[in-house]
Formats: sequence, C-alpha cells, structure tokens
Amino acid sequence: MSETREQQFVAQLRTAVESYLRAVDAWENAYQKHYRLLDPPRLSADLEPFQEDYLAARGQLEQLVPQARHLSRRHDIPDLWAGLLHIRLGARTPQSGAAPAIGQNERALIVRCLTDLEAVSQPEDSNNPAKPPRPPARGILGRIFDFFF
Repeated sequence: MSETREQQFVAQLRTAVESYLRAVDAWENAYQKHYRLLDPPRLSADLEPFQEDYLAARGQLEQLVPQARHLSRRHDIPDLWAGLLHIRLGARTPQSGAAPAIGQNERALIVRCLTDLEAVSQPEDSNNPAKPPRPPARGILGRIFDFFF
C-alpha cells in the first residue's frame, strides 16, 4: 500500500518538528552553561554552531507551516503552528529562573496535533469502516444517559 501525499507530508512535518525541538533544546543547554546577561543583539562565539543548527531547523519548519496550518484547518485540528515559530531564545537571565522557550504543555499539544494529523491522513480501511460519530448530548440528562449506557 503506497503512502498518500498527506501521509508523506505529515511524516516530513514530524521530522522537521523533531529536529526543530532538538535544535531549541541544544541551544538552550549551551546557553545555560555559562552565566550570561540579557543581551539579545550579541551572540557569543560558543553559541554560533547551535544558532546555525537552530536557524536551519527553523527554516525547514517555516517552509512546512503553511501547509500544516491548511491541513489542520481542513480537519478541524487546533492550529498551533504559527505560535511554534514565535519564540525568543535567551530571553531570560539566570536570576529569573530556567524556563524553556517551548514548555512541556506546548510540546504535548504539538505531539497531539501531529498524532491527530497522522490519524486523519491514514486511508480508511474498506474492511473496517469508521464508526459514525455519536450525536452530541442534548443536556445533562443526555450526558447521564451516555455515561451509563
């Protein structure tokens, strides 16, 4: 069974997101090795290789974001792709505490979105047709009925 274009795109998107998150983590780990003052315009020499990796991964992801947003909207999946690219690396000083540029909740949402995109891009199996969705509950009595039955 051959992969569809959507499946190929979602696999490519997952790879790009993983490399982007790895680049962000590597940049932040290198940034936290030394005490630094908050000075965004200047980049120290020890961060240059990490910055290059980050920019390459970001460029790769930026190319895929418009299609990912379109795919998310088409399948009614929350669109979080634009916010993923709007992070500031090195925006905190050591005194303010170590908080990552992309937090655990954001990462969980990204994984969930990718999983949902993979699920909807799978071709439907003719032997096992998809179950029709349950109609929404009409109120509290409908929810109680649905809970027990």
